[in-house]
Amino acid sequence: MTLLVAVGHTGLEWARLDGDGRLGAVETALHRGVEPETWQQRLAALAPPPRRLVVANVAGAAFAARLRRFAERQWRRAPEFIVASAEGPGVRNGYARPAALGVDRWLALLAAWQLTPGPLVVATTGAAFAVDVVDGDGLHRAGCVVPGERLMREALHAQTSGVAAAALLDHAAVDGAFGINTAGAVQQGARLALASLVDRAARALEAAGSNAPRVFVVGASAGEIAPLVARPVEIVPHLVLRGLALLATEVVA
Repeated sequence: MTLLVAVGHTGLEWARLDGDGRLGAVETALHRGVEPETWQQRLAALAPPPRRLVVANVAGAAFAARLRRFAERQWRRAPEFIVASAEGPGVRNGYARPAALGVDRWLALLAAWQLTPGPLVVATTGAAFAVDVVDGDGLHRAGCVVPGERLMREALHAQTSGVAAAALLDHAAVDGAFGINTAGAVQQGARLALASLVDRAARALEAAGSNAPRVFVVGASAGEIAPLVARPVEIVPHLVLRGLALLATEVVA
């Protein structure tokens, strides 16, 4: 059994990969702010144990080393850590140093292209918010990364007094796209800013000569951001794991 693991900045998700290249049930756990045993016990309970472990990790070298020690102790298996490459199935990496592109962003692009070859905008939500565009020829044209919604709100609270104090008085209240108290205004301001970035990326791709792109928003905050984007948006669960499955299957083949 091949086990796929996608490690984000605060949590991880995993799924089995069956012989036909399809994902099994996806499970999740936090790793940030908790003891390592919290997620290690979940993985250790998997049966049967994996014969192969394929990992996409954006949580840094320390977590990678911890996961490697766990896998070698628990299953006597060394993880295969995937990184972004110069070219993947259908897509060419636009970064000057291809491996510097976040592997989660790379895998989401590959999975989105497999779903719909053609112009793409893929927004990956999380602690950071990344937007990447791919033209109709499969060239990754550009990307940008900004703080995610939570980091935007925390930065505003940390650098202000009146806004922070007012925001902490009430739960966020909204009317449509806008906040009707300070907590709501801070929340919706961050979400609208991120949604506007998605719209701007799509317009830039069109201005460069592409047809209207399909837009994907993925990750933990997709459900909050997608409704605020001014054009049709698709939310595809576990797009990073889908991309990881694609590469894991290719390596075996």
